[in-house]
Formats: sequence, C-alpha cells, structure tokens
Amino acid sequence: MSLDLIRLGKLLSLAGSDNESEAIAAVRKLKDHLSSEGLSFTDLGQTLIGQGERRSDGGQRPQAREPATNTFTDETGVVWPSRRAYEKYQAAAAARREDDWRKTETERNEVIARYGSREAALARNDREQMLHDATADLLVRCEPDTNPPGRWHASLGGWDRSSFVPLSPTVMARIEQAFPLPKTVRQAKDEFDYWKQRSNELEMLMGRPEDSQLDLPAICRAQRVQALYEHELPIRSIDDLHLRLQFTVKPEWTDDTGKALPDILEAFEALIVAPP
Repeated sequence: MSLDLIRLGKLLSLAGSDNESEAIAAVRKLKDHLSSEGLSFTDLGQTLIGQGERRSDGGQRPQAREPATNTFTDETGVVWPSRRAYEKYQAAAAARREDDWRKTETERNEVIARYGSREAALARNDREQMLHDATADLLVRCEPDTNPPGRWHASLGGWDRSSFVPLSPTVMARIEQAFPLPKTVRQAKDEFDYWKQRSNELEMLMGRPEDSQLDLPAICRAQRVQALYEHELPIRSIDDLHLRLQFTVKPEWTDDTGKALPDILEAFEALIVAPP
C-alpha cells in the first residue's frame, strides 16, 4: 500500500469546500486516487486508525521515539504500529477482495458470455482503441504491468487518476478528435451511459465493483461527455430540457435550492412531455 499523504490531505481539504461542485469533484478524485492504489475509503480509514494507535497522549505526538521493534515498515515505506497490525490489514483487504469477487460472479459470467470469453471482454473495444491510438505516444504503462499487458496505463501526458489539474488542452484535443463529440444533450447522455456500462463490465471482470476500471483515455472521454451532458451543451429542445432536469434531481446533486426541482420536473413531465 502506498499513500501520498500530502495529496490526500489536499483532497480532504477541498472536500470541505463550501462550493458543492468543488467538494464533489474532490471526493471523486480522492476515490480515484485510492482506487489507483487498489484501496477504498474503508482501507484509508483503517490505515488512519492504525497510525492513530501510535499516539499515546490524546492525539499529540509523543515526545519519545517509540522503540523500532514495536513498528513495522512495509515495502512501500508505510510505517505500521506492528507487523501484526500490517498482516491483519492485509488479511482483511484480501478477504474483501475475495468477497467482491464472489459477489460479482453472476454478473462477471454474464459479461463473459456476452463477449464469448474473458479475454475478449477485457480487450479494448472499437471506441477504446480509437482513443488509445490517438494518445498512444503519451501513455505510460503501469509498473508492474497488469494482465493483459498494456491494457491499463499509469499516466497520460503526465496526467493520472489522482491529478489535481485538468488534462492539458493539447491532450484533451486528441481525446475529442479521436471520434466525433456528441452534438446534443441526448447524444452526450447516451455516450456517457455507454462509458458507465463499459466501466461496469470491466469492474465485474476485475472483481472491483463500484471502482472504475476504464483506462485513462476512456476516463478522460467519459468526463468530457459528462460535462457536455450535464451543463455545457445548450438546451435546444424539449428533450434537452427534460434530460437536463432529470440530471439535476439526482439525490447526490441536490442542495437547498435543488430540493424544489423534483416538483418542477413532475410538472414539466405532466404538462409538456405527456400532456393530458
């Protein structure tokens, strides 16, 4: 396990922002950063608890250095209260992975049956291949490389899952030009749903539910069409307006003002979408 504590601290600070969009984006980046390390929020919490157990004076760092024999440093440099604490954490993490694998067995088999084999399901599809080809010279493979080799990447033009800054305009231009961008809200939503479905397939195949397994070019494309769907594309039709309203009433997005939107949507659907 390897955690960039400075980066995590910055993300946690941003998650407390009064700006709801900024806070939500920070939580998403925090989740992506943990996922890139094969971790979850539960793992982070247990690690912090383990580190906290080393404190003996109500949260203040002890003046005296603890005997080296009481701590254990793993291969990534993380210091644990003891080897036993480290092994207990590793065992719990392995048990969670096994449990996730078992829970996703039915869906995994359905995905494999749909494609014909696990290898075919894991292989880049046409859209993923176009994005890969458009950015191939900027992609850095994961180390160690995962199976199948070359399927996932550690960075794209210096950008990775936990980056604080957006993808550079030059690299984003390649993502946008790999194949035509959606021109309507409906088209943008359809492509965004497509990437969510593809991510779900890969999550099932890898036994990592709710942990996006899209490669970096696909993640960037999904984020781009998500922005088009949610707020960037102009509303030019009743269908556009309907879709945008449906998006705004998702529970995770509602705030004090947004609480009024479900009634607005209900009236919109009753009077305009399906008039009596």
